[in-house]
Amino acid sequence: MLKTLLVSLLAFNLIACASLPSESRAKPSHALESAASRSTRIGQWVDSGNARHPGLSGFHPLSDGLDAFVARLALIEAADQTIDAQYYLYHDDLAGQLFLQYLLRAADRGVRVRLLLDDLSIARLDKTVAIANEHPLFEIRLFNPLATRGWGRSVQLLTQFDRANRRMHNKSFIVDNQLAILGGRNIGNEYYRNSAVEFTDLDMIHRGIVVPQISREFDSYWNSSLSYPAESLINKTVTSEDKQQLTNELAKAAGSVAGQQYINRLKQASLLERITSGGMHWYWGDVSVYADAPEKILAPVSDRSTHLSPRLLPYIDSATRELVMFSPYLVPGKEGVNYFADLVNRGVRVVLITNSLASTDVAVVHAGYSKYRKDLLEAGVRLIEVKPHAAKGEIHKTITGSSRASLHAKTFIIDRRYLFVGSLNLDPRSALLNTEIGAIYDTPEMAEDFVSGLSQLDRGEFWELKLTENGIQWFDCNPECRAVSNKDPESSVFTRMGIFILSLLPIEQQL
Repeated sequence: MLKTLLVSLLAFNLIACASLPSESRAKPSHALESAASRSTRIGQWVDSGNARHPGLSGFHPLSDGLDAFVARLALIEAADQTIDAQYYLYHDDLAGQLFLQYLLRAADRGVRVRLLLDDLSIARLDKTVAIANEHPLFEIRLFNPLATRGWGRSVQLLTQFDRANRRMHNKSFIVDNQLAILGGRNIGNEYYRNSAVEFTDLDMIHRGIVVPQISREFDSYWNSSLSYPAESLINKTVTSEDKQQLTNELAKAAGSVAGQQYINRLKQASLLERITSGGMHWYWGDVSVYADAPEKILAPVSDRSTHLSPRLLPYIDSATRELVMFSPYLVPGKEGVNYFADLVNRGVRVVLITNSLASTDVAVVHAGYSKYRKDLLEAGVRLIEVKPHAAKGEIHKTITGSSRASLHAKTFIIDRRYLFVGSLNLDPRSALLNTEIGAIYDTPEMAEDFVSGLSQLDRGEFWELKLTENGIQWFDCNPECRAVSNKDPESSVFTRMGIFILSLLPIEQQL
């Protein structure tokens, strides 16, 4: 018994003290040079349109999940030279398997693929990562990894919590340094209309002078000392049988009913044909890309020099009429409440749109938010929560049927001029702990179109919260506003009790 205990303690200490490779052996690499990128098929296709808008960038919203995924597959198929992809979450589901299959096929035809993933969510995919990473043109790096793989990771998560708790939340996808997708979607079924929970999200596809900006941010992470080559961490022998098994699994996923839905959509509506034929509407304007520095992961929370948020504040501070913000995870804190109150006192109409208790996928974050609802309403903020029901329109229908809706887009609109789209939530975790990326678009036409889209409020997809003499009440504005509840609608007493208990915990900075 004592011997077993001593062995267990020794194993615990060895795992807890395991360190990352002292030399990651990562060779620097960079985005495709401009001259080479313009000579690719994509470069030639977009060049004439770009030339008609000198000094500007073009962008097109991808609000529908099916189209957002098909756009990624179409760009992979069109790539001639390079594909760069950076994601926080990468799931081993249909979306992840199709994405990997297309990337491997691109590498097979001579395209250099660089895939940068946050390490925390992919431990169970080590074998798949090792197989893909063996391809001479397919390189995978893991950001801020744990040294231990397998069951020992949970020990390191505890013993190295301060570092392991800080993650790369960025999402970007760039092909031939000519077209790039930036936004809120990771790689997983729930982002692309194939899950019981359907995330309402937003990406933007870009062309023009903004694309090299996005590439530079990718390169800064790819070449960071925090990004480790997969082979320096994952010690797995890859056999020809392993490769064939993965090939068969990916082919099976592509041949499934849901897989064919994506592929048929890809065949029916060629993204590149729409670009070259003028069938896709592009907004044109000035775009500025902002990202946290990779070093934010290692810097003290009090050190804001590496942070994205301070560079966005001047845009919000400039608001004189209206600020509309979408954030699935909203934990403003006292400082945030006071900030919004100051805007309201200056005459700015502030509208915050977030998940309801019934639609959120992270209950503990909702617990942090619920404490501030009354303060926000008293400050004069208009507070709106998303219902969990799938909308009647196609946008909230999954490939396999209807689903529960959950807001995941991170967007804000200032004075119907500036629009932000990215990975940044309005919570302490995004502001202080994780790294994020996003872009500010100076395009009144697009901002106006987005605000006009809020007419969904009149179609009953949201609840509006109001402060009455009976406390907070939820109103359904379909077709006219009427009070429907003085408690979180469509939630049980046990759920509400759990949220109350969570709200008492001193964990707000982790939310």
